[in-house]
Amino acid sequence: MRHDDYEFDDVEVEEGELFNVYDILPPDGTILEMATAEEMVRAAELEAKHHALQRLQDSNFQLTGVSFKELLTEFERFEQESMEFWTGVYNRLRIPWAWTIRIDVANGPIHVVNDRDIFIDEDDFEEYDVDDLLDEYEED
Repeated sequence: MRHDDYEFDDVEVEEGELFNVYDILPPDGTILEMATAEEMVRAAELEAKHHALQRLQDSNFQLTGVSFKELLTEFERFEQESMEFWTGVYNRLRIPWAWTIRIDVANGPIHVVNDRDIFIDEDDFEEYDVDDLLDEYEED
């Protein structure tokens, strides 16, 4: 599937009708398009900075008021840079911000990440009737 299959121009929405962007969410791992060389470089830079800031957060050290303000400024700058970058990617692909995407910085595909475990087969789960479970619990 290509991201062109999810163009919003083809979606018919009547006036007053609400449209749910998750109704057309592609399956996890769907490659939407290839990133440009510039996007791959910028995504790698932002990812490296994200990991560095995350490790800094995880470290156990004391901050003074001045160092806290400097660190806060650095976090805010990172978030602004990240938002600007990703907004450009989402606009280019013409997909909703609600979808989570990632760029494979080594190979270039931009793919969907649905934040669910791809190894869990939902068909393996049984549906339980709550009333039956309560009855069984009361009998014991």
